[in-house]
Amino acid sequence: MTLEGGTLIPTDRVAERTEAGDHAWYSGKHKRFGDNVQVIADSTGFPLWTSPVEPGSTHDITAARAHCLGAPYPVAAKGLPTLADMGYQGAGIGVHTPLQRPPPRGR
Repeated sequence: MTLEGGTLIPTDRVAERTEAGDHAWYSGKHKRFGDNVQVIADSTGFPLWTSPVEPGSTHDITAARAHCLGAPYPVAAKGLPTLADMGYQGAGIGVHTPLQRPPPRGR
């Protein structure tokens, strides 16, 4: 199973603001306005499930925790890992993310 996150669907500018006054639908990661949708796919990339739409400013792990992060745990207990990108670090049991590069060493 694969957790395909951070899929940003571009949209026209939406005027809704966060409590801090920022544009709720603006993704700083992608530098544009859009909708954040979480997708669980099989090993071929075929989508098995999609989440409700979140504002583009919602971080991937936050959206996953709200909608789908519990789904990989039962299959992980049976030995089937879930692969995810670096936006899901710390997601929990069975969710495997790439390793971060260590910072460069000073001379």
